[in-house]
Amino acid sequence: MWIASFIFLALGFLPGPALSGPATSPPYYPSPWGSGSHEWADAYTKARAFVKQLTLLEKVNLTTGTGWQEGRCVGQNGAIPRLGFRSLCLQDSPLGIRFTDYNSAFPAGVNVAATFDRGLAYARGQAIGEEHRGKGVDITLGPVAGPLGRSPEGGRNWEGFSPDPVLTGVLLAQTIHGIQDAGVIACAKHYIGNEQEHFRQAPEALSQSGFNITDALSSNIDDVTMHELYLWPFADAVRAG
Repeated sequence: MWIASFIFLALGFLPGPALSGPATSPPYYPSPWGSGSHEWADAYTKARAFVKQLTLLEKVNLTTGTGWQEGRCVGQNGAIPRLGFRSLCLQDSPLGIRFTDYNSAFPAGVNVAATFDRGLAYARGQAIGEEHRGKGVDITLGPVAGPLGRSPEGGRNWEGFSPDPVLTGVLLAQTIHGIQDAGVIACAKHYIGNEQEHFRQAPEALSQSGFNITDALSSNIDDVTMHELYLWPFADAVRAG
């Protein structure tokens, strides 16, 4: 868990001035290194020792996905057989294990949010984590804070918790604690501004509705809204580990 957490979790929040036109973010090179302090210190020490042994090709293989369902899971990265590092299994979903049998279909995030119960969020997360671990999953692709729920007609709002970023952040953090206490890495998603499901992907739009959408959708969000609504729960996710 410590190596994957070190490599795959790198989020930075760089507030900028308010803009009247479309929002932009200047490039920042090189990406800042994490400090590896406090409870992360031991993990960083182990990860650095491991990474020092890797060739450039092995580093690329480790941080590259093999493709959708190209292995036993919906997503996997490359392995490093020389050092005994097997491919990591990333599997949906935030409500239970996708594409498997003999597992539970857990209540949706929106149902948990309706209880305002931190303990219930933790217990649900732990149960989800235990079932994922039992199936050999390393990283569960959840819990969800995006969509936050901007559009009531959003097709996947129920996967998350609430349009209230504070409530979502608290329950997201408790769910992460539960999942990771079961020995599985949590991956909070979908970062960021994932508020539209209709025409989300060009092939789906063409096949399902006949619309040929070739350009990517753009969500232009001002700085205050970005930080106080959409980023807020993900900041809580980072603090939860």
